[in-house]
Amino acid sequence: MRKETKELIIEYDKDIDYIADLIKKLEQEADRILNFFELKNLKKKKKIKIWTSRKAYQTHLEKYVPKYYEWMNADTFDGNINLLSIEECRKTREHSDITLEEFLENIIHEFVHSCQQEINPDSKNVEWFWEALATNLGNPFDYTIDLKFNEDQLINDFNSVPNNYEIAFTIGKYLLENYSHEDIMRYVRNPEILRKDARNIFNEVKDRVN
Repeated sequence: MRKETKELIIEYDKDIDYIADLIKKLEQEADRILNFFELKNLKKKKKIKIWTSRKAYQTHLEKYVPKYYEWMNADTFDGNINLLSIEECRKTREHSDITLEEFLENIIHEFVHSCQQEINPDSKNVEWFWEALATNLGNPFDYTIDLKFNEDQLINDFNSVPNNYEIAFTIGKYLLENYSHEDIMRYVRNPEILRKDARNIFNEVKDRVN
């Protein structure tokens, strides 16, 4: 099945009753995210694929991640926005009580990634920064946490870090509140600079937030 709008192509293989909600949410939020990244629009229509089989989605993910975790439910690794359906999300321990609004916020989270990919798709060893932006701009937590983490692990194996998204959100909140938009965009455009600055950023945030 396929639904197409001016900016989106949505593909799914079963009847889904929240497609209209998905489109409405993206239409409400897209300009805000595009403006943050100083984009007028995306280079081409964004394809959104809704996976209605967790096993099939896991097979898809394993092409891109060294280890699959049950909490994984969305990605943009192949340039599309891939989403595990809300029904399949609710079969996992991590997302058993996910609401429709939370599910729709995940779509905005992935749209943030899509916009960042338009500028520079290089996320090697800076996944924490990608998630810092996506959580703050897409689906923010209503709390921050103490920043107790292994820096090497956060840089080299983000998915294995306990409370990884909460850590990324806390770092991102600090950056967005204390760094200029120009500085943030410099890191978006030049991840090689961010890789050099990462540990200094971690130390700064730990000193100011903890």
